[in-house]
Amino acid sequence: MSAVPMKILLAGVFLLANAWHITAVNEQHHQRQQLECWHCSSDTIGSEDFCDVTFQEDNIPTDLIRERNINLLRSCNSTIHSDHERPVCRKTVEENNGKVITKRFCYYTNKSDPVELCNITSPEKNVRRIFCEDCLTDRCNGAYMGSSLMEFALLLPMLALVQQLAN
Repeated sequence: MSAVPMKILLAGVFLLANAWHITAVNEQHHQRQQLECWHCSSDTIGSEDFCDVTFQEDNIPTDLIRERNINLLRSCNSTIHSDHERPVCRKTVEENNGKVITKRFCYYTNKSDPVELCNITSPEKNVRRIFCEDCLTDRCNGAYMGSSLMEFALLLPMLALVQQLAN
């Protein structure tokens, strides 16, 4: 074999090995990079002390959670592996039959959709959405992630009014 074809063969083997290594590293990185979200509802008995409008991680009854084998943190791993879909952590505050319910969970949206879209979309019938937010970092649906303090300042009186109207 001459030197030129041998160099081309070695370069090809090197490129293939490098491509395989990059693919393997990307797959490992993707497996570790699953979004982790809080998963709870203030409507569930026992969770109203920590999963309300303000998430209070310190109030999670860890003994009860461990005893019942409940996992409040979920990995949002899509089985579809779509180029168009992405996981987000979602927090909603909705009124259903006069009761205000806060929920935190994994949700899947189109990558092209802005994270503000959940405030625009309508919930189910007989449900009034007070607040909705999608976020893209681990455990981000635990804290209030609004873009301004003004939104938060408006949310509290609305919740108080809803509570008072319900009574």
